[in-house]
Amino acid sequence: MAGTIQFPQSAGEPLDANLTTHRDRRTALKFWEIDHFFKCPVVGLCLTLSEQKQLLKKAGISIKNKRPFGIHQTLVASSESENRLSRRVDYLLNRKFGEETAILLGLDNEAFKGHFKAAFEAGDCIGVIWAAAINPNLSVELKREIFGDIHMAMHRNGEQGIKLKQKVDRQHKEMGKLREAIKDAALLRRTLQKENKHLRQNKEKLRTTLAAVERQKARLKEELAAADSRYRYAEIEQENRILKEKLDAVRVNAKDRQRLMASLEERNLRLSSEIERQQESNRRIKNEARKILGKVFAFNSCDATCPSFDLCKKRVLLVGGIARMESLFRELVENSGGIFEYHDGYMNKGAKTLESRLRRADVVVCPVNCNSHAACSIVKNLAKKHNKTVHILANSSLSAVSQALWGAGDGGPVN
Repeated sequence: MAGTIQFPQSAGEPLDANLTTHRDRRTALKFWEIDHFFKCPVVGLCLTLSEQKQLLKKAGISIKNKRPFGIHQTLVASSESENRLSRRVDYLLNRKFGEETAILLGLDNEAFKGHFKAAFEAGDCIGVIWAAAINPNLSVELKREIFGDIHMAMHRNGEQGIKLKQKVDRQHKEMGKLREAIKDAALLRRTLQKENKHLRQNKEKLRTTLAAVERQKARLKEELAAADSRYRYAEIEQENRILKEKLDAVRVNAKDRQRLMASLEERNLRLSSEIERQQESNRRIKNEARKILGKVFAFNSCDATCPSFDLCKKRVLLVGGIARMESLFRELVENSGGIFEYHDGYMNKGAKTLESRLRRADVVVCPVNCNSHAACSIVKNLAKKHNKTVHILANSSLSAVSQALWGAGDGGPVN
């Protein structure tokens, strides 16, 4: 990692007026003077990605097209000598942790060790890591013990990453079910809206009919009052009874319609509330999946001291698998520093394209559950022909591919 990047420096170049240090220059080490094994953890843990980008910009180094690992690599490489970038890193770290390190630099080995253990268990040891790196009075054994605790914590995070990937798979399935439920609920809602509209139209018709009957009733009463003949009176009474029966029937029908409409409106409100809850649940699941993927990719980061570092130089070819998960496989490999290539496993146009990609690949992964028998046989034969390593997997899940790349036991990359 060191020695591959040139940094502007000059023995006579003055520091900017605002780049003064907060620590004791007589005792504390500079960033470029700390032990080699501390350089990567200091950059990766003590500086946020935003701070790393700002440091490169202020030092005049372009970050265009640089991935997070490239930025990390550039900062670690700057620690090999005193230069403009390494001085800015030293200044920023002392500004962040100056008060804490000023106290810790005065502790002996035993007191410093006890303070680190307590901070490490509490998950708040970033400042202590910087203090350990620049403290020239700590023993080599204690510094290596501190580095060992940090290094093994990274391996434990890798195991947690696999579990998080499995959780992401389960949540993707749940999200699919929720989408189907939302579609069904939306269809039912549209149907209910149509029924509701039809009922409102019928209600208006019934109101019009009722008003007409009431007017007819009033008119008949006027005719009855003006009638002189008893026969006419009886006839009108008979007509009045008939009209009253019709009116009663209309009123009963109107009440039934009103009750039905009220029931449908209540059901519509319940379904609307359920749809809102399902949409909120869907948003929460999406956000949680993004956070989990972010953690998974963070857990897979490595450096020159990590056994998984060689993956950063490998080209990984995935043959077959679920096509819509290609982006997740690509993020898994590329965020670990690898180069990802994909072939869908279809042989309709021959095996030339597959052979060309397999020849330049370092690792070939072939899940059998998403490939034909012929495709698997061709992959095996081409691998033997070109002396390539092939991992035949039972399925194409993220956890299975991750297991193949980093192994089940020691967490190291597949050779």
